[in-house]
Amino acid sequence: MSATVFTIANQKGGVGKTTTAINLSAILAEQKIKTLLIDLDPQANATSGLGIEKEEGGSLYGPLMGEGQAMDKIKKTAFKNLSIIPSEVDLAAAEIELAQKPDYLLQLRTVLQPVIESDKYRAIIIDCPPALGLLSMNSLVTADYLLIALQCEYLALEGLGEILRVVDRLHEAQLTNNSKSEVLS
Repeated sequence: MSATVFTIANQKGGVGKTTTAINLSAILAEQKIKTLLIDLDPQANATSGLGIEKEEGGSLYGPLMGEGQAMDKIKKTAFKNLSIIPSEVDLAAAEIELAQKPDYLLQLRTVLQPVIESDKYRAIIIDCPPALGLLSMNSLVTADYLLIALQCEYLALEGLGEILRVVDRLHEAQLTNNSKSEVLS
């Protein structure tokens, strides 16, 4: 049975994406659900939020560029049933370098497929950067479910409309993970 992938995204910063990702991951792990948190934000706040040191070469940058495997990047956390693929600043370069790859919107799905199908995790939570760049777009394509973190304010509602339009375009291009892909907001 493959893992269910949840992406937490919004192009606006400071809306609670990382807090939601950490808390949802911890709650699932507490419920004895084997969970993997993927910190896809170069700021690495989910990484430090779980007490993991940022280390050079520890992020998904290498696998996204065709060097190494995602499975090798997984670290245990202090919480039972919760692991993480940490982030670091090198992921910022992935935003530029992914654009040069064929199937640039499918790179994350390809890299994570062995992890998703490994039966090691039932839930994978992806914490996205505060932008609709290529890392976030890859995450949207990989996800089974999208959680959009929002604050109750006008600009957040504008951002919600924008991210929903992007999701619609990905569906129309038949790039989303599969027919069970849904948006939760």
